[in-house]
Amino acid sequence: MLIYEVNLTVDAAIVEAFMGWLKPHVEELLGFEGFLKAKVSLDIESQKAEHRTLVVHYYLASEDHYHNYIRDHAPRMRQDGIDRFGNQFTATRRVLTVLNNYPVESD
Repeated sequence: MLIYEVNLTVDAAIVEAFMGWLKPHVEELLGFEGFLKAKVSLDIESQKAEHRTLVVHYYLASEDHYHNYIRDHAPRMRQDGIDRFGNQFTATRRVLTVLNNYPVESD
């Protein structure tokens, strides 16, 4: 399994509009082959700053699915955010390979 992580730094003034756009954006990605699930998180340390930091983890079945996304869909998906919000946000990305999963044990 692969995790495609997108770190978003969003101007506080547009956070609500950005979140409104992000939900269908994530849902569209989940429609691509190999995308299994996604988690959107807010960095709680950023809540009082002039920017908010969001982290999106997309879980993919394989590296091939990631490369297919980058080749076939990423340019359009990324441009959509830029067209809507311009320089009011930044995005950095990285790809992680899951080495181990540890189940939560109950008492």
